Amino acid sequence: MGSNNEKEEMIVKKYPKTHKLMFDMLDLSLQLHHVHVIAQVDVDLVLRLLEQYKDNQNEKLSFTGYLIYVISRAIEKYKDAHAIRVGLKRYIFNDVDVHIIIERETKDGELVPTSHIIRQANRKSLLEIHNEIRNAQEQSIEGLVGLGTRREKLQKLFSSFPGFLRKKILKRMLKKPKMMKKNIGTVCVTAVGMLTKDIRTIGMPIPVQPWPIQFSIGCLDKRFKMINGKMIERDVLNVSITFDHDVIQGGVITRFLTEIYNMVESGFGLKQTL
Repeated sequence: MGSNNEKEEMIVKKYPKTHKLMFDMLDLSLQLHHVHVIAQVDVDLVLRLLEQYKDNQNEKLSFTGYLIYVISRAIEKYKDAHAIRVGLKRYIFNDVDVHIIIERETKDGELVPTSHIIRQANRKSLLEIHNEIRNAQEQSIEGLVGLGTRREKLQKLFSSFPGFLRKKILKRMLKKPKMMKKNIGTVCVTAVGMLTKDIRTIGMPIPVQPWPIQFSIGCLDKRFKMINGKMIERDVLNVSITFDHDVIQGGVITRFLTEIYNMVESGFGLKQTL
């Protein structure tokens, strides 16, 4: 059998230098003591109320925005959940700054993940959070990065440092609670396969990240639930929650998650918005 001398066709894409910072942060996150919770939350009522809002207002409310609204309210009650540990001290903030990932399109038409922080999410209404997410999605990536600005130049300069030096600096940042809160927030909410009714994903994302608490939103699913003696089919949301176990322990985790489950299943805050 003759050999094929033709060159194999392939595309080689180069990562931007700034991606080194993301890789460094993931490496540092492996040193944290994470505990993961995989759950299904009944969102049947929430979806019906969101649909009702769309019919009344001719606008679709962000489901992610609603979850952020609920999560930030629950953290306001259980502030330890987003505390940042430094040594034998926990730094507990009153404001909940939520880090989200938003896809934006480059001038070449490529969708890339970018960061946005919803500041003081626990002090904002559902509509304020919704509008902030929509405005962030519409912002051009060029405007977001701030091409030619001092910040962009410093970011590129930092990315050119040797890996061991970058990690040393980032590790020091993670030990400065105010700096960490300013740069990456105290909570992360990310969506993986959310609202995919027709394409069912298998398994759940288990993230390793530097935040004291992260919510990874998976796909919607159908489950039967006993209600008033009858088996009723309900829409449920697959979600994994990752905690820094040095910050929050089992009993508080249970009470905190129960609070969120009850709030979501009752459509907390939505009836007032309709």
